[in-house]
Amino acid sequence: MPFLKWKLFPDFGYLVTQTSPAIAVPAFKKLITAARDQFIEMEKNFEPTYEGTIGKLTELEDEISRAYGILSHLNGVKNSADVRDTLEQIQPDFVKLNLMMNQSVPKYKALDQLRNTPELWQKLDRVQQRIVDHTLRDMKHAGIGFAEGSPEKKRFNEISERLSQLSLKFGNNVLDSTKAFKEIVTDVDQLKGCSSTFLDTLKKNAERNGITEGYCITLDFPIYGPFMMNCSNRKLREKIYRANVTKASEGSLNNEPIINEILSLKREKARLLGFETPADLSLSVKMAKSLPAAEILLDSLYEASLPYAKKELEGLSRYAADKLNLTTPIQPWDISYVTEQYRKDLFKYDEETISEYFAFPKVLNGLFDAAKEVFGIQVRELGKDEMKGHGITTWHEDVKVFEVAEEGKVKAYFYGDFYSRPSEKRSGAWMDVVTTRYKHNDSEEVTLPVAYLICNQPPPASSDQPSLMKFRDVETLFHEFGHCLQHMMTRVDYAPASGINGIEWDFVEVASQFMENFCSEPEWLQRLSGHYKTGAAMPTEMVDALVKNREFMSGLATLRQLHFAKVDLELHSRFAPPTSPNDTSVFDIDRIIAEKTVLTPRLPEDKFLCSFSHIFGGGYSAGYYSYKWSETYSADAYAAFEEAKARNGVEGIKAMGQRYRNTILALGGGTAPAEVWEKFRGRPGVDIRALLRHSGLTKQL
Repeated sequence: MPFLKWKLFPDFGYLVTQTSPAIAVPAFKKLITAARDQFIEMEKNFEPTYEGTIGKLTELEDEISRAYGILSHLNGVKNSADVRDTLEQIQPDFVKLNLMMNQSVPKYKALDQLRNTPELWQKLDRVQQRIVDHTLRDMKHAGIGFAEGSPEKKRFNEISERLSQLSLKFGNNVLDSTKAFKEIVTDVDQLKGCSSTFLDTLKKNAERNGITEGYCITLDFPIYGPFMMNCSNRKLREKIYRANVTKASEGSLNNEPIINEILSLKREKARLLGFETPADLSLSVKMAKSLPAAEILLDSLYEASLPYAKKELEGLSRYAADKLNLTTPIQPWDISYVTEQYRKDLFKYDEETISEYFAFPKVLNGLFDAAKEVFGIQVRELGKDEMKGHGITTWHEDVKVFEVAEEGKVKAYFYGDFYSRPSEKRSGAWMDVVTTRYKHNDSEEVTLPVAYLICNQPPPASSDQPSLMKFRDVETLFHEFGHCLQHMMTRVDYAPASGINGIEWDFVEVASQFMENFCSEPEWLQRLSGHYKTGAAMPTEMVDALVKNREFMSGLATLRQLHFAKVDLELHSRFAPPTSPNDTSVFDIDRIIAEKTVLTPRLPEDKFLCSFSHIFGGGYSAGYYSYKWSETYSADAYAAFEEAKARNGVEGIKAMGQRYRNTILALGGGTAPAEVWEKFRGRPGVDIRALLRHSGLTKQL
């Protein structure tokens, strides 16, 4: 099985040639059949001990997740008709296998006996106890409570399989509709405001799309974002904006019926499990625990940010009228443009000029310096010969591989795929798992963790010019590296709670958001930067501008995130998908919530939800609030470093870094997040004032 015959490093050079259905589907079906047979054999011998249940299953579950993980990964970074077809054919079988293993009565009985026999339970360490509790809970949520052969079990399994198919289809529709849109501009005067660098990018974008003359605007963010911020052609901005908020909403790629079916099935699934709504089911396994707790946080942040957002919009409107001669009110396709022009005037630097100081190699070295000096973690890139010696190949020539060590001992590795490739790679940035750290049964052998770190910054413009990163690209790199650190620096020996595994969804963003704070520190900004041609230091005024950037328009930025979070929770709690044309639609819900959270006019045809992959194509359904929930903790965590620095300077930072290393990064999913937090912060609960202060939302209006 080519997708399985590897220890730490899959042979991607070979595997990308093995994804055609003719090759891959029979191989995966053989793997799934073997895994099913192996599990059925194990069922006969489960015992009410950790080793006799979860311990016995660890290596089998690891094999399954490894093989499926590679195909899922290639679907994101090397998308092709072959990968899609293979995934669509074998995904239902993986879902069935997972359901069978989680609906195993012998497994549940053994674990339940272990949990309810004091003399057996007390032999487990606390991490094992948490894993057993979570496994029993997850088995209940996977339908273990349904009688064998019952209509409820049959329907539950049908829903589970269908939801996996719909999620995959949703994401493919977004990718296809993004790729399908191309606006060709032949008159460069129509692109006034765009820098010569960006015009060159648009010209190269045209060439990549087989267009011999002119400039090509597409909807992938490295093109869409800079275009909307810099092009002064209001009519063209409107056209591109309308295309973006209506993508995946028409014809064969229309995601609206998929959204409605997903929401209907999730509602039915939750009720089969005894929950009133999908949100209740989702939140029952998160740190927040309940819908009211999540909504209380969102409402408190809304009340805090609304006055600032209103004042910010007033300032933008005045600037648009006075300086840009734009009629008011500002339209949605004006916001990015006016904001960027206002930022340039206020801070005296535009995004393109700033990016000349963020050459990717320099930023990456600065990131690794931060890991070393604050946490005692050493990161280095493997050379070509070393990769060859390890038998490491990659799925693209631009992919790099890094070794992560601590006190001279190798702890982990990660792949870095940093550049945008719209033709085959989905947009956005993410971290994912290659291997998970765990100690093998009856052995001191430890499988090391390996991660994927995926970004979508602009590729190098030429052999003489490295990738020049927008400031948000820098923040994104730090964010995803934070996820990698948590996965790689775990000290947990059990796979179900190692690294990011088992961490409550609304706490898992803490480690990633925490790392973004380095991008607002003057000292680190200086170390991350240097002009890509001359090596000159970033001007002090530019550093000051970037430090202030965290507060710039933060009220409006907060409202934007709160809007997404509130829509997500509403759709998964109080909303019922329409059964007739006159019923309330998902877009009606979006519009109603926008009346409070969006201060600019909304297009009636806005169908952004059709490309909201986080909640319909990813894992954030009834969980998008997690970003803000986690951000309150990450800000409070960074406040601990600020306090340590004020007390003891550099030594205080190092001491706090070690404490962070030993808690947030080390404990993974083996300890409840509230306990992890108290061990790190020295007190229970989170102080949201740190987030408000960092965002400038405590200053006098």
